[in-house]
Amino acid sequence: MLPTLPAVVTPSGFTLSRRLTSSPAPVNHQSRRVRVRRGVGLGGFAFGGFALGWSGPSRAGADLSTRVALVVCLAYCGGCGPIVERAPFPARPDSVRPGDLLGPYDGKVVDGDSERPIAGALVAASWAFERGIGAVAPLGAEEFVTQTGADGRYVVPRLARLPTGLSTRVRRFTIIVYNRGYVAWRSDRRFPSRQARRDFSQRGNLVRLERWQPTYVHGQHLLFLGGGPKIREAAAWEAQQAGLDLEGESAEHLGAGGSPSRVPAALLEISPLLSDDEIRGVTGYVGTFEDGKLADLPTTEFYDSRHFKAKEHPENYDVGLRVWRLGAAAAEVQYQKLLRDLPKASSTEEIGDASFRVRAGQIQGLVFLVRERGLVVSLTCGADQCVDATQVLTIGKLVESRLGDLPAPSAPSIVPVPGLDEVVPPDRLKGAE
Repeated sequence: MLPTLPAVVTPSGFTLSRRLTSSPAPVNHQSRRVRVRRGVGLGGFAFGGFALGWSGPSRAGADLSTRVALVVCLAYCGGCGPIVERAPFPARPDSVRPGDLLGPYDGKVVDGDSERPIAGALVAASWAFERGIGAVAPLGAEEFVTQTGADGRYVVPRLARLPTGLSTRVRRFTIIVYNRGYVAWRSDRRFPSRQARRDFSQRGNLVRLERWQPTYVHGQHLLFLGGGPKIREAAAWEAQQAGLDLEGESAEHLGAGGSPSRVPAALLEISPLLSDDEIRGVTGYVGTFEDGKLADLPTTEFYDSRHFKAKEHPENYDVGLRVWRLGAAAAEVQYQKLLRDLPKASSTEEIGDASFRVRAGQIQGLVFLVRERGLVVSLTCGADQCVDATQVLTIGKLVESRLGDLPAPSAPSIVPVPGLDEVVPPDRLKGAE
């Protein structure tokens, strides 16, 4: 018969009682008490911030109890930390031993043709976390961003902040390397085939960046790229080109010596879309407006704004209008960014191809996307001007009906798309929760 090992855990520590009984012949019983306390040395040994000791008539018979207590304590300690998945990549290029998903990582970035190191390439490393047993759900991620040095080398430190909880796990690790003029490099898959990458290693990794080819499509490249805010900021210029790719146009206008040059383009003008009389007709406001521009972004060939500022009234009476004309793919990127970044965004699908509402304090907002025209429209209205949500929608539909009156875009230039790396509604809307 196996020993009977009852256990009791007390709030002040972990006190594990064990009674050793042999069978079938009766023998003398000995009781041994094992205590596990944080930061207390009782003789014996310590591990993981715990000290293990025992008390009783003698210590000679405590070996089994000690081992049982050790197993229980290890289970307790291990249950509070995350599970770390087995790395699908080796520790080094010349090794078959699996790497450590937690890191650290290091490597070198070179030009795929010349093998010369590339300095200043953006390196974004991320760990993805999950939670749950059976029904698994994402828990979040941790990102570390750095740049390659003059020798093309990068170093990613070991993950220091681990998720907590009984069912959490470190699910995967990904490195993205981005440098303008090259195809982005991911540690998990390749572009444009999207096949799984098999040449990544934790230490001594070699990243060979392939130069961008005219046959590649920027829209597909952005979908492949992924990444966090720093990567999206660095690749924001591609969103413009992605729209032009889908429309069959090219933004590569070369000047003397083959270098890219800016082509003069007509500025976007959205004044035909809305007037102060039309706002008064919808809201019943009897005052006057000062008609001007919003100050957050300058007017360009891709962006324009209108600010209907109510005279002698606070901003709760103001109306703001913003329009981005970016092409289909870039407009989709801008719309998704606004949906992700604006406070309390709620999808409504009530206007355009996609739309959502936002509200921050006394300011209401309506944002909608018109894919065919490559347009994103943002309308804000103070709660004292638009007293209910239907008035905001009515003004929005009026603007939508006029979008065909906007002049056709002129020859595109290769400047970054304004606003793709910024949250664009007024500061009072951006910061409010």
